[in-house]
Amino acid sequence: MNIKQILAPVDGSENSLRALKHALDLAKQCQASVIALHVITDMSLFTAVHAIIVSEAKWPEYVKDLMKDVRKLAQKYTVPFEEVVIGGRAAGYDIVTFANSKTTQIDVIVIAKRGLGFPKEIFLGSTTNFVLNKSAVPVLLVK
Repeated sequence: MNIKQILAPVDGSENSLRALKHALDLAKQCQASVIALHVITDMSLFTAVHAIIVSEAKWPEYVKDLMKDVRKLAQKYTVPFEEVVIGGRAAGYDIVTFANSKTTQIDVIVIAKRGLGFPKEIFLGSTTNFVLNKSAVPVLLVK
């Protein structure tokens, strides 16, 4: 498998940042680039049909803080890196749609399992589970 573009979804949790580190390590080994993707899930109903890329000027303060941390982490590695924020309604669906798009050319998704446990997962669902089951590209799960 020739890996050139790695997608690392980030939500601000320690687990997602740990997965980002793995994505950056993998990118360094494969001479690939990394896209750190964050999904803002409180956008309009229109985004349930079509997720939109949110310009940096319109990022909420918490997203700016998150991406500042992500950028600081990525600077420790010498790999091409990009931050993308999309507005959607369901993170799992939006991550898969982004990754499966021919225009993004994602070769692998590196995503963390948060470990909510069985009871919470039943009621809340699992973004990671959705991505594992619906992605057309390979998924590397970081525990």
